[in-house]
Amino acid sequence: MWGCDAGGAPGPGPTGTDPIDELPGDTADTGEPEDTADPPDGYDFLFGLDRVHTIDITLSDGSKRALARAPKEYVEGGATIDGEAFDLVGIRLKGSGSFYDLSGKAAFKIDFNRYDPDQSFHGKGKLTLNNMTHDETQVHEVVAYAAFGAAGLPTSRVGYAWVTVNGVDYGLYANVESPDRDYLERNFGVREGNLYEGGYPEYPDSWEHADFTAGEAHNFQLETGVDLGWSDIDAVVTALSAEELEPTLAGVVDLNAYAKFQIVESWSGQWDGYAFASNNFRVYVDHGGTGLLYMAPTGLDYCFTSYGGRMSRASSPLGAICQRDEACRAHFAAVTDQVLADIDAAGLEALMDEAVALTRPYVEEDPRNFIDERNLDASIESMRTWIQERSAAVGNWY
Repeated sequence: MWGCDAGGAPGPGPTGTDPIDELPGDTADTGEPEDTADPPDGYDFLFGLDRVHTIDITLSDGSKRALARAPKEYVEGGATIDGEAFDLVGIRLKGSGSFYDLSGKAAFKIDFNRYDPDQSFHGKGKLTLNNMTHDETQVHEVVAYAAFGAAGLPTSRVGYAWVTVNGVDYGLYANVESPDRDYLERNFGVREGNLYEGGYPEYPDSWEHADFTAGEAHNFQLETGVDLGWSDIDAVVTALSAEELEPTLAGVVDLNAYAKFQIVESWSGQWDGYAFASNNFRVYVDHGGTGLLYMAPTGLDYCFTSYGGRMSRASSPLGAICQRDEACRAHFAAVTDQVLADIDAAGLEALMDEAVALTRPYVEEDPRNFIDERNLDASIESMRTWIQERSAAVGNWY
């Protein structure tokens, strides 16, 4: 089935769905969440290309009305993950430019300990389900996050799920690991420090923007860590106005890591990310360790498209100010060749083919996608060419 049928039809998902009995979740998304029990060995299989999981969401009429009024506020619901049922969980909608309500292909967060702090899914508190409505290939996020990881940057893992709501098929979703303390430990070797969401963390409910400017610094949303009144963010704002920029900024930001981050945004065509749109990003401040700030990507569904053509001159505060300063700009020259070599050695074209092979039958059965077969094939081949040719272009820019 191709196209977008807003109603869908009840059913178990495409032929070949193979439920399993463990599906760890991910993270808290506001404030300082409580740690849950350690997950069992082997929970990592949630993120990968071994299979498409099944997630069945149930919502009462009252919960659906509440989501219509306030889509980003949690409501009571139920969830069955690969056959394992939870009668009471928190459900909310998510998304910025990709936001849809329940009449379309809504994206979801599932919070297992919203109403019972002792409840988790095999030790994990949340699942994040992205609707991929801006991704005609349905594999952008798998490959883009892998590119950031290849460059040694913090990255989320990605898996897939077939989602139903009250028995109605909503289709194929990307299950993207949201950053939490487990994420910090895997990427930075620690579970402490402050993790913030920047850009437009409250959209569509609010247009308040978070970035490293005096008027926007206190709009960063703390996801995990200790509330310091944004003093660690303010330190970056102050450093960006220093007369001697590079040595001052290097005292609060890992500038080599930032340069790598912007280069991979350029390579992946993340035009809606931090460097080029001041959107879709997280920052981590390693309190107790280096004390420095690091960037982390999010919202990578827009990558690998014509919108991300030539991306070399940043427009965001940190990127633009650094690129105007010769000493700060030298960090780009220092890391570019290695970043591109690492990406080229990562086997991303093969990874793309593996993800396409897994998802193609589900894309064809998805009643709420926006894709026809001809566009899907063309988009996949365009992405293949991008992966093969992009490093040469980015190397010339930097």
